[in-house]
Order: sequence, then C-alpha cells, then structure tokens
Amino acid sequence: MDFRYYELPEDRQLRVLDSVIRLHTERAEPVSSAAVSRDLDLCWSSATIRNVFMELEELGWLIQPHRSAGRVPTDLGYRVYVERVIRPTRDGKKWERVLESELDFHDGSLSHVLDRAAHLISRLSHALGLSLLIFSPAPRERGETVDGRVQITGVDELLGLPEFEDPRKLRVLVHLLDDAAPVARYLREIVDTPGQVRVRIGEENRLSDLDQFSLIGTRIDRSEESAVMGLLGPKRMDYPLVLASLEGLVELLHDSDRPDNDSWS
Repeated sequence: MDFRYYELPEDRQLRVLDSVIRLHTERAEPVSSAAVSRDLDLCWSSATIRNVFMELEELGWLIQPHRSAGRVPTDLGYRVYVERVIRPTRDGKKWERVLESELDFHDGSLSHVLDRAAHLISRLSHALGLSLLIFSPAPRERGETVDGRVQITGVDELLGLPEFEDPRKLRVLVHLLDDAAPVARYLREIVDTPGQVRVRIGEENRLSDLDQFSLIGTRIDRSEESAVMGLLGPKRMDYPLVLASLEGLVELLHDSDRPDNDSWS
C-alpha cells in the first residue's frame, strides 16, 4: 500500500486503519494492537498503536466490541478506507487483463458477459454476485425496454463466511434469495451514473435489511444494451479486489469515457 498521499499525524491514523481493516477482513475477529504492530513491521510499539486506537475511536472509525477485545472498523471507518486509503484505479489495468483472460467479452449479450463476470468476481471475493439487464433491443421491436430478472451467483461462497453463523444475517440472505427484486431495484437506484462504481456500506444502505452488508455496483452501457452488476457481502469485504475488478469491467465494456474520479461514492 502506498501512503505517499498522506503526512503525519494523519498518515499514522490511516496506516493503522488500513492495517485493522486488512487484518479484520482476513480473520473476521477484532484486531489487537500487537497484531497491528506486527503487521506494520514494528514501526510503532503496541502502546503507540493503542494510543492511535483511542484517536480512531474518537473519530468514529473504530470501535471496541468488548472491553477485553481488539478493535473493528465502523461504517465510517470503512468509508474513510474506501475514499482515502485504497486506490482501486491503480489495479484496474491488472484486472482488465485477468478478466480478458478468463472471459470472452465477444461471446453473448452484455447481460451474459456480466453474469460470467459476476460469477468470477464472486468466487474470488466471497461476495454475492448480482447482475441485471436493464435495456436491450428486442428481436422484433427494437427499442423495447426490458427489466430482466436479477441473476445471483456465489451463494456457496457467501454462506461459507463466519458472519452467517448469525441467524439475522442468514435470514436476510434467505429472504434475498427468495425475492431479489427489492435489492435489484435498489442496486439500479444507486448506480445512477453509467460507468461509475458506487459503494454503500452498512447503514448507508436505504434498505434496512442491508445495514450489516456492503453493496458495490456499476451500470455498464454497451452499444444498445445496458446492464447492472453488483457485489453484496459483509462489511468485511475485500474492497480493493471488488472495486478494482469493477473498474476493470467498466474500462473493458462501457462505451462512454468515464469521468476522472479518484474516490468512490
């Protein structure tokens, strides 16, 4: 991770936040100051890290779920991470190459391509892949609007995560699989600008059932077709992978030039 954008003391806060989120993503448990110190090659002692933890708690970026536990990120902490720490566009070219090697972008409609892409990225990120055709010229009546059925992939990947030992989260997932229409409509709403990637974390989601999840999506227009793709997973999501892969898809498939954007809204 390149931190040259930041200067102390903010640099120290962001580096610790980055470490906590990466370790929490890997381990699905609160992160201790000792673990962060080791992760940062002992740049700072555990005592120094604990002081930074207190600063980040005051900022609302971390919380301590139990008195004897380490820290976990808040929704705000994840938002800071997405907008100020990671730079998905730097890995976009790498993901373009990966996607090109794994998928045939010329075989089938845009919705079929995105179905395959959702399956691939879902498998790699352990998130639920969603894809939905918005518009495609009908065979006989060109210009007909199509509200396609949402395609879902990656259920096994998601169910294997420890979060779904929580009955509430499992119940939300079961309801989603039974009726994906509300999430599909919401996904269409948040990707209001074609060619841009949108991120909604936890309580940022207007659907109350998704307050423990993150939803990342984009809308891609190609020729006369338009489709939406998204990834739904726990807030403990591999954001660099998901954002960079969707960035790669946009660059490969979207017809219009995407406006420059170093942040993810």
